[in-house]
Amino acid sequence: MDMFETKLIKPDYRLAEREAIRLLNESGVYQPPVNPVEIAHDIGVRVSFVHFSGESEGVAGLYDPSEDQILVNADEAGVRQTFTVAHELGHRIMHAEWAKSEAYKVLWRDPKRQSKDRRETEANVFAANLLMPKQMVDEYKSLPVSSIARIFAVSEQVATFRLQNLYGI
Repeated sequence: MDMFETKLIKPDYRLAEREAIRLLNESGVYQPPVNPVEIAHDIGVRVSFVHFSGESEGVAGLYDPSEDQILVNADEAGVRQTFTVAHELGHRIMHAEWAKSEAYKVLWRDPKRQSKDRRETEANVFAANLLMPKQMVDEYKSLPVSSIARIFAVSEQVATFRLQNLYGI
């Protein structure tokens, strides 16, 4: 499937949520904060923090299927790295075949094209559900966003976005 066809298919939000919850359950994670690096290790995915340079300098991270490894930009903030690992896990879980294709290789070299791809949206939804699953968030939703972000070890931006999506807050 080429990039044009991909844009015509809507992201599968239910798949992303279902797979994130399945992975949390399989990993035995029932309380925040969720550590996606530990979850990755539990399923045999290596996570490496690297300094990207050249064309890749602005890349937050990527999943390398040939090594079953997630590479994360070591220069990013910790909460950004956490989201990146969760996002790349989403690709590993939901898009394994695509990640082995030429289309994926082009995408991770060209960050401008990523925002247009439904799989990037699905990976973001997966990451949000992995890091802040509704069942866990329900317990804390009345707290200030800054407290929720701290409890879940995510940025305030991620916490705000998740609360808006879950409750319209």
